[in-house]
Amino acid sequence: MILELVILAVIVGVTIREISAMRRPAATKAVTHSQKSKQLKDLEEYASRLYTQRQYLAAEKAYLKVLKLSHKDPLAYNRLGLIYVALKNYDDAIECFQISAQLAPTAAAWYNLGLAYNENNNSIKAIAAIEKSIMFEPSASRYLGLAKAYAKTSNSAKYIWALEQAIAQEKTKKSLLLLADAYAKGHERQKMIEVYQQVLEIDPADIKAKRIVGSLAQS
Repeated sequence: MILELVILAVIVGVTIREISAMRRPAATKAVTHSQKSKQLKDLEEYASRLYTQRQYLAAEKAYLKVLKLSHKDPLAYNRLGLIYVALKNYDDAIECFQISAQLAPTAAAWYNLGLAYNENNNSIKAIAAIEKSIMFEPSASRYLGLAKAYAKTSNSAKYIWALEQAIAQEKTKKSLLLLADAYAKGHERQKMIEVYQQVLEIDPADIKAKRIVGSLAQS
């Protein structure tokens, strides 16, 4: 409980004493539950509107006020994390995503945490968090995120494996080109040709794929 209050104090910018005071019934001017609920709902809608409009600094302040009224709101923490990522404040983003994942452990929460770790150049923690998100719900985008994390390590085999899993979920030109390039770097010529052939099935006009498949098929 003490650790939770410390983390909240850092993020919301209030002291432990102020948080404790908010958790105690007010001595005067008591606010009814319905009044507080309406105030919270209005504030959440306002914060969401600012976030959608990409007014991140204003949205940050609004979500911090939301947390003063609702200390365990995973959406508010998640939105704050996304705001801090947009502002390239990765340390605070990680802290927010950690709390969001603890309050509501979902695939999205763990994936956002993993991306923040990766942007903060912590590939090991990024991989662990993204793998947790995939355990909840595998998807092409999450495997691509995992591949991006492995790309910062020396584990080329895992990088290729993550790309292959992404393609198994959804075959896209982007993922195929990444895989073809990985096979080329690994000197796996036949696999590279096969992947470029798949690229041409999606986009027959792709110049690079046409050139490579044509030249290698004739050699």
